[in-house]
Amino acid sequence: MSTSAGARARAFFAGNGLGARILGLAPLAVPPHAFAIDAGALRYGQLGRQGRSFRLRAFRELPLPPDAFHSGILGGPLRDPAGFGERLAAFVAALPGPIKAASLVVPDAWLRSVFTDCAELPRAAQARDEVLRWKLRRLVPFRVDELRLGAVEVTPLPGPPENESEPRRVLLGFGLEQLLAQLEDAFAAAGVRIGQITSVSLALVSALEPAEGGDVEALAVVEGEGYSLVFTRQSPRRAEPVLHRYKGIAGGPPEAASSALVARDLRLTANFLEERLGGARLGRVVLVAPPEAEPVWMERLREGLGASPQPLDGRHLPAVLAEGESAPWRTMAPLLGAARREVV
Repeated sequence: MSTSAGARARAFFAGNGLGARILGLAPLAVPPHAFAIDAGALRYGQLGRQGRSFRLRAFRELPLPPDAFHSGILGGPLRDPAGFGERLAAFVAALPGPIKAASLVVPDAWLRSVFTDCAELPRAAQARDEVLRWKLRRLVPFRVDELRLGAVEVTPLPGPPENESEPRRVLLGFGLEQLLAQLEDAFAAAGVRIGQITSVSLALVSALEPAEGGDVEALAVVEGEGYSLVFTRQSPRRAEPVLHRYKGIAGGPPEAASSALVARDLRLTANFLEERLGGARLGRVVLVAPPEAEPVWMERLREGLGASPQPLDGRHLPAVLAEGESAPWRTMAPLLGAARREVV
């Protein structure tokens, strides 16, 4: 049975654990099952907590046909929903143990994040949605009525000294409703309820262990469609994003021009944080990129941020003990982040 649109809106992005609180209730751990999908493959990981560590009890990967999805700036719907559903059902049936609920990680190109300031949001779901859509129309060049939205309040950035009160700051997420609904319906038909849906970069924020040596950390995630840059600061419970930028690079300018544009964007981003965070020190910079892209992105980050980036590896994550088949850090880390989250 298809999930109602209202339930979908509540599930999407609402459980990202990035500062959300409801009546002071303690956050709850999400299920240990997580799926990650992109245009080329579907992956599954079961990551159970074991004290401060995690145990990877199962990992599986299913290649997808190269034309499984239509192309689009925000991703595109499935070309053959019935065929995808059959392939997914067979994949889920072959996984160890029953899976009733799981999280889903999608590419940053499919699930975008922006920050906006606003007054207190209405409590009623419909009124809240109307306010968020009005905000989003002023921020992005997309048909907002075709998008699914979700939001969570985060800590405001310091304002100018003359401002006595700081506005509320909201992390707003949006993705293509048709695509997300098709994926949820396919999983539901296979007996799996998808709870939280998150992006690769936000899942990685949850996966990373905190580091010392700076007020702000940076995470750069390079995917086929573009790259994301996330700056975070440590709150009492977790790392909280203070800036999230996504840039598409598919079909862009030649390599030399592209490098110059990326370096300029990085410098402007660093200058913005310098102005808004009052001289906060930049600490660790973690790079998540395909192996063949790491050298050029290491140089871009050095030049643009003035810091030495570190390619993602086990030093940046909690200990993960594998039972049987394991996975590369870059593949496993988003699944770990989705399983490590807490929701309210």
